[in-house]
Amino acid sequence: MNKPKILICGDVEGKFKTLFSRVDNINKGHGPFDLLFCVGKFFGATDEGLEPYRNGSLTVPIPTYILGPSSPEQVALYSDISGYEVCPNVSYLGKRGLFTTTSGLKLVYVSGIEAESDEPLHHTFTNNDIESLKNICLRGQTNFRGVDILITSSWPKNIMLGDKSDHVQIEPNGSWLVSWLAAHLKPRYHFCGMEGIYFERAPYRNHSFSGDTLEHATRFIGLAKVGNSLKQKWLYAFSLLPVDEMKASHLYQETTDQTDCPYTGGMLKPILSKKQARSSQFFYDLDSPTDEGNQRKKARKDDKWKDRRKPPIFDQESCWFCLASAAVEKHLVISIGNESYLALAKGGMVPDHVLILPVGHHQSLSSIPEAVEEEIEKFKFALKKFFKKQQKVPVFFERNYKTSHLQIQTVPIPRDMATRLKDVFQESAEQDGIQLDELPPHTKLSQIAPPRTPYFYVELPSGDKLYHRITNSFPLQFGREVLASEELLDKVDRADWRDCKATREEETELAKEFRSAFQPFDFTL
Repeated sequence: MNKPKILICGDVEGKFKTLFSRVDNINKGHGPFDLLFCVGKFFGATDEGLEPYRNGSLTVPIPTYILGPSSPEQVALYSDISGYEVCPNVSYLGKRGLFTTTSGLKLVYVSGIEAESDEPLHHTFTNNDIESLKNICLRGQTNFRGVDILITSSWPKNIMLGDKSDHVQIEPNGSWLVSWLAAHLKPRYHFCGMEGIYFERAPYRNHSFSGDTLEHATRFIGLAKVGNSLKQKWLYAFSLLPVDEMKASHLYQETTDQTDCPYTGGMLKPILSKKQARSSQFFYDLDSPTDEGNQRKKARKDDKWKDRRKPPIFDQESCWFCLASAAVEKHLVISIGNESYLALAKGGMVPDHVLILPVGHHQSLSSIPEAVEEEIEKFKFALKKFFKKQQKVPVFFERNYKTSHLQIQTVPIPRDMATRLKDVFQESAEQDGIQLDELPPHTKLSQIAPPRTPYFYVELPSGDKLYHRITNSFPLQFGREVLASEELLDKVDRADWRDCKATREEETELAKEFRSAFQPFDFTL
C-alpha cells in the first residue's frame, strides 16, 4: 500500500507566495504530496495577500488546511470561526477536531492558546474543549492505538524534559492541556508553531495507562516561521502508513535515541504546582479531591457540566425517514440494504426521482459511519448504471439544513444536459448570493464540514463536487430549483415538492415500476 505523503509548515504570517512557491517546487520534484497542514499563525496583519489566490491569478498547488486564531486580533480575519474555505484549495479546519484523510490517516487539531479561565473565546481552548476532543477520538474503541498526527498552535508544557539535545536554549511557552491531550492520544507525530524556532525532539515512548501494554514512540517537531531570516527549518515532509494498518512489530519498534515520556505519569500530577493543580483539578485530578467538601463540590460541577453537554434527545419513532419508524411511508421503499435504503421521492420532480437514506438515524453525509458511507456509494454506483441504460445521468445533492435525517436527492437528467450542469448551478448560486465552492478531488465532506455544520452539497455526473457552507438563510428548494430551471429540465412548476403531490395509489404504482426496472442493478438482492 502507498503511504500518504504529507507536508507540514510553521507560521506563515501572510507569506503566502513564499509558502506556496516552495510547496509547488517540492511537489513537482518529490511529490505528488497529498496534503499540506499549516500550524501556528497563518495570516499576517491582514489577509490581502490571499487575493491573487482568490481571484485565480495564482493557485495553491495542493489541498491545504490551516489552524485558527491564537490572539484576539486574528479573530476578525476568520469569516466563520467554525471552519470555511479560505480560498480555492485552502480550508480552515476549525477550533478543534478529528480529521480523517481518504487514506485513513487520523489527524487531531487544536487551534489557539490555553484559556486563563473557563470562559471559551474564539482564540482559546478550555479544559472542557480538550476533554471533549479526547473523548471523540477514543469513543467506541476497545483497543486504542493512538492517532497518526497531532497539530496544535501551542507547544505542550515540559516537552524538553528528558531530551539531551542542546540546540534550543530557551524553554518555549507551553500548555498543560496540550501535554495532557498528547499523553492520552499518543500521536506518532506532534507538530507545533508559534515559537519561531525549529526543534525536533528525540522520540519519546508513550506512557501506558494500564501499565502492562507496549506503547509506540512519538516524534515532536516545532517548526520555525515561513521564510525566516535564520534559515531555520519551516517545512517538514514525510510519508506515513495509518496507525491502524501497521503491524505491531513495526509500530512498537524502539529507536536508539528513544527517551521516556516527558509527561510524567501521563496525567502530569507530579509536575503541577499547587496553584496549577487547584486551577486545573477538575481536569487533571479527577479522582483525588483534597477533602470531602471538595469532592462534593467537584461532583456538583461534574453533574452540572454533564447536564449542560447532554444533547437533545431525538425521537426516532417520529422520524419520517428512519426505516424502523412507524412514520415511514413504506410503499415508497425500493430497495433495502444493511445500512441504507432507496426510496421513491415524495413529490418527485420526475417519475424516477429517488432518495438514498441511511436505515438508522444519521443527520448528514459529513457525519455518517464508514459502513453507511460505503453502502451509500454502492447505491450511487447502481443508480448510475441503471440510468445509463436510459441515456440519463444522475445528479446527487444534499441539504443539511432544517432537516434531521440524511436524504441524498437523486434526480436523473438527459445525458446531453450534463455539460451544462456546473455552469447553471454556479450561475443560479450567484444570482441568489450563494458562494458555491468546488471541492478538490478526493475531498470528503467530513474533512471540511464538522458535525452539525449546515451545508448544501451536490455531486455532478462529471465528478465535480460543489459545496456551500450555510451561515445564514438558505433557499430550501435550491437544488430542485436549479434542476427545474428552463436551462435544464424546464419544469419550473415542479421546483417545490409540495406542488408535485400524487395520490397514494399513484405513488405505489410508480414505486412498483421503478422497483421492477431497477432489479437487475440492485446489489441487495
